[in-house]
Amino acid sequence: LPAVSSNALDHNNFDPSEDITMDVRGLSEFLMEIGACSVSITDSDKDTPEEDPVFDEPGETSCTNDVDDVLIENIYAMVLEDRAVGRNIWKRCDVSAHFPASLDVSSIIDSLRYTFNLPAAPRYTVDDVPDMDWIQHVQESWTPIITRDSKFVLRFPWHEDSLVMKACQEMEREKMQAAMAAQFDTGVKREGAVVNFYNEDSAQKQEERAYVQIELEGGIAFGTGEHPTTRLCLDWVRDTTEELLKSNTEFINFVDYGAGSGVLGIAAAAVVRDYNQKKRKQEPKSSLSSIQTVGVEIDADAIRIADDNAKKNGVEMSNYLPDIDSLDDEALSVVMRAMQRKRNKGIETLPEELNGQVYDLCAANILARPLVGLAPVLASLVKSGGKIGLSGVLFVQAESVVEAYTEFFDDVKVANEENGWVLITGTRK
Repeated sequence: LPAVSSNALDHNNFDPSEDITMDVRGLSEFLMEIGACSVSITDSDKDTPEEDPVFDEPGETSCTNDVDDVLIENIYAMVLEDRAVGRNIWKRCDVSAHFPASLDVSSIIDSLRYTFNLPAAPRYTVDDVPDMDWIQHVQESWTPIITRDSKFVLRFPWHEDSLVMKACQEMEREKMQAAMAAQFDTGVKREGAVVNFYNEDSAQKQEERAYVQIELEGGIAFGTGEHPTTRLCLDWVRDTTEELLKSNTEFINFVDYGAGSGVLGIAAAAVVRDYNQKKRKQEPKSSLSSIQTVGVEIDADAIRIADDNAKKNGVEMSNYLPDIDSLDDEALSVVMRAMQRKRNKGIETLPEELNGQVYDLCAANILARPLVGLAPVLASLVKSGGKIGLSGVLFVQAESVVEAYTEFFDDVKVANEENGWVLITGTRK
């Protein structure tokens, strides 16, 4: 590949004036063959003026900002295709490899030069890897995730209660400081030596919410709360679920299409569980609400993770592969292969009684193009008057998604936005 960076090994700096190029994938495979413990490839231009991000999604048609495929093949170093995350294109790459300390670096470089017929040795640097407990190091850097408005606490098995409490306190402190700043902007009323803060919207404040804790073991499944789209969906889940509870709805049907880790379905079930516990204390003789949460996921590994996460949180959530009649050829191939693997024995497709217009709430945090194609499928699951919450959509993609769902839903709109990602909502006709 003519534009492939020759950067090899750890944290090297590419010099465009050097006419040395290597096949990035071939280089990575070669390093593994000669004894590397691991190899990673990163975008050499990341966070520099040379970075030229190209966003695309999987599918048969190209997005408007696609680069011509022939140009991609001739110029770009890496073209990463993935059904889940779309296409990512890099002009130049850095290759980092981890070797045992006993290996001689100069001999590795000589091998590279000889194997790839290079006129000179590629530029590289060598870093020592500190001897530490890396599992503990990663866990310490991964703190509990708190959603600001919906007040979900997403914690992981290694998080102690004291750490969770500290994270909640920090969030409350941030919210208090933001509220004070807003009150200053609204106005300050002085009466003698007393300063009274007031806000015109103070009378419309929502009832104070309690934190809802969810423990996750995300693994390879998407949905740990770090991405804005998960947080947007969690806010929608709490708002819509509490709205139904406060209207004395006795039974709620909830479906998460593209469930990943199961976090959205678990969140809905946890909201109902905690609401019932509070209501039981306040009104011992009152009737309680119940919820059935269903997850639909094309990835069998994610289904197992979602099932485990539901058990850990003491809630019921049933996760299934999608109905095969609703799938395109590529998705159908993925599902059929998953069903044939022995390790996936027991994983079922969505049963007939759950594959109809029975759901009060439907969440789908996927990507824009799949969401557009899934509009008839999701519409076939939501009952009249039921609500839908969609994310995984960039602001620039929102119009096409809104247009696709307007045929089936009323008041389809961008309801919220965070860091360029949006939440789209609607009510089933």
